[in-house]
Amino acid sequence: MKISDVLIPELAMCDLDGCSKKKVLENISQFIAQKLGADQEQAFTLFRSMLARERLGSTGIGEGVAIPHCQVMGLEKVHGCLIKLNFSIDFDAFDDQPVDLIFALIVPNEKNDEHLETLSKIAHIFHKESARKQLRKCNNNRQLFDTAIMLDQTV
Repeated sequence: MKISDVLIPELAMCDLDGCSKKKVLENISQFIAQKLGADQEQAFTLFRSMLARERLGSTGIGEGVAIPHCQVMGLEKVHGCLIKLNFSIDFDAFDDQPVDLIFALIVPNEKNDEHLETLSKIAHIFHKESARKQLRKCNNNRQLFDTAIMLDQTV
C-alpha cells in the first residue's frame, strides 16, 4: 500500500497548533472529521479512540515522528493525515525526543492487514533522515502533501 492510497491533499497540514500530546490529538481528530464530513460526535469518538491507543503505548517512533492510529467503525477505507506541527511537543517517544511530524491513520475495523502494511510503509519512510528533513522544510499544506507523495515513490 502506498501513502497516496490513504492520504489526500486536504488531509495534509502545516503548522497545526497544540501544546501537548492530548491537545494535538484533539486538533488532529477535529481536522480529520471536518475534512471527511463527520460531525462533532464522530470527531470526539475519533479523539477518544486515538487516546485509548496511546494509553497502550506511545506511537512516537523516534527522531521527532509519531504515527498515532486507531480503528474506527463505519469507515470504508484507511485514511491518513500528515501533520507538521508549528512547535515540537513531548509525545512520550521511546527516544525522549519531542515530536513535530505526525502521520495519523484511521482504519476501518475490518482492514487490519492494510493497517499494519500502511504503518510499516510510513515508518520506513520516516526513519530516513533525508525524508524527515524534506518534510520539515515544507511551508504549506500542498508542499507537505506533494513531498510525502514524492518520498513514497522513491522508496
